[in-house]
Amino acid sequence: MNKVGYYVNDEDKGCFRIFAPYCDTLAVELDRTHRIIELQKQNDGYFTAVTDKLPEGILYWLVKNGSEYLPDPYSKYQPFDVHSTSMICYPHKADISKWHGVDPKDAIIYELHLGTFTEEGTLKGATKRLSYLKTLGVNVIEIMPIAAFPGERNWGYDGTYMFALNMGYGNYRDLEDFLNLAHSLGIAVILDVVYNHFGPEGNYSGMLAPFTKNADTPWGAAINFDGENSHGIRDFYLANAEYWLSEVGFDGFRMDAASLIIDSSPSHILTEINKLAKDIEQREHRKIIMIAEHLRNSSKVTCKEGLGFDAQWCDDLNYSLYANLTHENFRHYKDFGSIDDIYKALNNGFVYDGTRLNSVYNVYQGEDGSSIPPEQLVVHIQNHDQIGNRPHGDRMSTSHGIDKALLAATVCFASPYIPMIFMGEEYAEMNPFYFFESFNDQWLVDAVREGRKREFSFMPDVEIKEPHDVKTFIDSRLDPDCISDAPHSDVLNFYQSLIALKKSGVIGVHDRNDLSVNLIKDKNVITITTPKSITVCNFSESDVKLSELGISAKKNLLRSKLNASADTDTVAGISAAIYAL
Repeated sequence: MNKVGYYVNDEDKGCFRIFAPYCDTLAVELDRTHRIIELQKQNDGYFTAVTDKLPEGILYWLVKNGSEYLPDPYSKYQPFDVHSTSMICYPHKADISKWHGVDPKDAIIYELHLGTFTEEGTLKGATKRLSYLKTLGVNVIEIMPIAAFPGERNWGYDGTYMFALNMGYGNYRDLEDFLNLAHSLGIAVILDVVYNHFGPEGNYSGMLAPFTKNADTPWGAAINFDGENSHGIRDFYLANAEYWLSEVGFDGFRMDAASLIIDSSPSHILTEINKLAKDIEQREHRKIIMIAEHLRNSSKVTCKEGLGFDAQWCDDLNYSLYANLTHENFRHYKDFGSIDDIYKALNNGFVYDGTRLNSVYNVYQGEDGSSIPPEQLVVHIQNHDQIGNRPHGDRMSTSHGIDKALLAATVCFASPYIPMIFMGEEYAEMNPFYFFESFNDQWLVDAVREGRKREFSFMPDVEIKEPHDVKTFIDSRLDPDCISDAPHSDVLNFYQSLIALKKSGVIGVHDRNDLSVNLIKDKNVITITTPKSITVCNFSESDVKLSELGISAKKNLLRSKLNASADTDTVAGISAAIYAL
């Protein structure tokens, strides 16, 4: 693969290779010495130069046509902001000499946002809590996007420098330390990447080349993977995947909104990225985990003849559980609610399977998912979107009670799918997770605020938290101090036990031949049976005895009802109990 941006070649020379067919001339000006490095235009639209290896920390600008100064879209670090000088930076690769990764089918995923995971909101702060995650039992951390974005706070999906670590999270040494410690604890770290659009502020790539095309996503123009001059754009994103996975050392990607990565080329860009990931996996002798947020319920996402991902997010079990337990009926929840939906999601994966109208998009969405291996579907009770895109950023345990949240979590872990936890869920965090940003452009700040108001206009008298207010960000931080107090300590103990049962194969085996799901509709109960256990999930408000379900008394392993009675042969209303076989 040809490298792009600034890099050091095999002769230890500094090289620039920038795709800029919109430029007549292109140069690099070093910020303090004003030294000019002229780049030579090639026939394929690239500008290149070979020079001495530049010292780390040197600031520079790109100079288009002799007079237009702009930051480098290939920049690996923006030390001030998205509108200012770029910096020469050499990433430090994580030590993988003794690291072989985590098999995707064994993943217990923990999604976190670096800015709100700790008080510091940095990689250093997150590194201090890795031992906690090890004790919890997770073995894969999914970090929300870290590419440089405008301002000091953002979810990360407004990134504009795909190669640059956001300055507020720390430096590449901090990232190396985080990855190395995670690996030493047996934890893989995958990165959430956004390859479907650029953020609305600080994107200078369009001054160099047609990085976007006349096709819309909900967040702006789509990336140009198949139009005129798209070869340089494809190179950019393939090199970006190589950069984060191999040069930095992440263990895989979660690909944001992959269905909105539009490419009519003979070989889809996502197929090429996944092939690249497998090449890295083979040459570095470690597992690389590639997960798509696709949400169109298509088998092509994970099949080898399709896009080739290891797994895809599947929201249908979440929709089914949430609608049934909370009786909420807005957005996708309107299409769900029956216990039959939970049963179908557990058996077939997809509930939107082409036979049900998706009322949000007004289409019959999806296909039968029963043939998709369960280890190719990732499930959860809530993720960053399904908390942060609620009017109050509220969590299921806060708004609807711990009993319902733990019942839903038990179903996810007892299912044959890969479970994912959103940070704080494991101890019933009380703080919300809001949508927040810190754009510099006042017009954009106002547009985001009004957009949020319109989004929730169907809910009368709802006050939307101001996304631009720093307090919205601060209020979204986790408060792990509450873990020492009940019921939070009890919830944490429950999650630790639940994860241990999943990892040991007592519950939630992936092979459908070894897992059976039974619906006892008149009792509002679902049972999930494996060779080692039976999980009884009681969606009724009333207690139910095992004898009423035709189940012989077994040794109780775990109960989701924190204050359940001493009678282990009774499954309390709105709770789950796991029994040994």
